[in-house]
Amino acid sequence: MFKSFFKKKANNELKKPSPIDDNVFTIVCVLVEAALVDNDFGNEEKNIIIKLLQKQYKITNIEDINGILDKAVKACNESSDLITYTKKIKQNWDIEKRIEVVEMLWKVCLVDGVLEPYEDMLIRRISGLIYVDDKNRNLAKKNAIEKLDNYK
Repeated sequence: MFKSFFKKKANNELKKPSPIDDNVFTIVCVLVEAALVDNDFGNEEKNIIIKLLQKQYKITNIEDINGILDKAVKACNESSDLITYTKKIKQNWDIEKRIEVVEMLWKVCLVDGVLEPYEDMLIRRISGLIYVDDKNRNLAKKNAIEKLDNYK
């Protein structure tokens, strides 16, 4: 009887509410997918995703950021279902925010100085799925290149 009581109490203590909402998790999953597409998720990609979360979403606790990154990497490794994530982005974010997502994707893909064809293809695909046209995708790329030094 007491064992089950203490187990329940311990489980409840482990389930802290996360300060990171589902929309942010969706964005992180898309960013992690972009980092993983070239099969080289290095420190540069990880660091830029951390900095994007800190600047864009004002998340300061590094433990929370590492936790959501680990969760996103696990989710992406288990399933590479872009439709689920892009559908949430398309439904929950206005066009300006969706363009910002594309800009973040460019930053993640360009941070290592090499744009692989798979990365370019992924950004084109995600842009189409979240209804960001070619003009805005290219503007997002230009903005990402200009701002990239601020994230290194």
